[in-house]
Amino acid sequence: MSWKVIGASVVGSSHIHNSAPCQDSCFYHVASDATGAELLVALVSDGAGSAQFGEIGSEISCEAGGKRLLEIVETNGEAALESSVAAEVLDVIRTRIDEAAQARGVTPRALACTLLGAVVGPTRAFYFQVGDGAIVSREGGALAPVFWPESGEYANMTYFVTDANASEHLRSELRNAPDELSLFSDGIQRLALVFATETAHEPFFEPMFKALRGSPDDQTDSLCAALEHFLSSDAINERTDDDKTLILATRLPGAGSVSSV
Repeated sequence: MSWKVIGASVVGSSHIHNSAPCQDSCFYHVASDATGAELLVALVSDGAGSAQFGEIGSEISCEAGGKRLLEIVETNGEAALESSVAAEVLDVIRTRIDEAAQARGVTPRALACTLLGAVVGPTRAFYFQVGDGAIVSREGGALAPVFWPESGEYANMTYFVTDANASEHLRSELRNAPDELSLFSDGIQRLALVFATETAHEPFFEPMFKALRGSPDDQTDSLCAALEHFLSSDAINERTDDDKTLILATRLPGAGSVSSV
């Protein structure tokens, strides 16, 4: 396999205190297209804290969005990676959320959630995002955010896939394929990003990427468990009481060749 990938979503200490569920979800899978080329698909979604069924919205976003992305890349490979894919995935998610809202007798806003997505093939990467949280990528050098987290008009506000104008806040970008990348929800963005300079806080990531690069293939499960333990640790909970999701992916040496988009 061309990638090593780990990920975890953990409930925040404030949600534990209030007996509330974890409203974060994540999805990641390494797929193969018709030629045998491998593509990494990864999604993170954070249910709005004010949404009654935010955890359902985030689950739908990752499950429905991940399923549609896999169908696209398994059929057409990285040649399919273009801006229209992000709009299509958003439409699929919104439709599924509308159906779930109707079944519960609530408005879609009750399932409000953010969305971050990445699809990486041998040479090209496609990223998209609605709301906060972030994706950082390493294209041969330092880690850097793909998009800066988008806040709303007021503090602690952002945009959601259920917003009537969600398509206006859907950002997408096609780039060269990275060597490494990470997706994470806003629960850890204050630890993972330097807001003063709008850069990635590399000391947060480097120990984890180093461990992932050096691990045998059969240790993925144990690394996922270690990641979950880290995100649930007192050291992290002292700095953020929100739900937390983190996906880390590193490309194996010699897997794929990077060319200009």
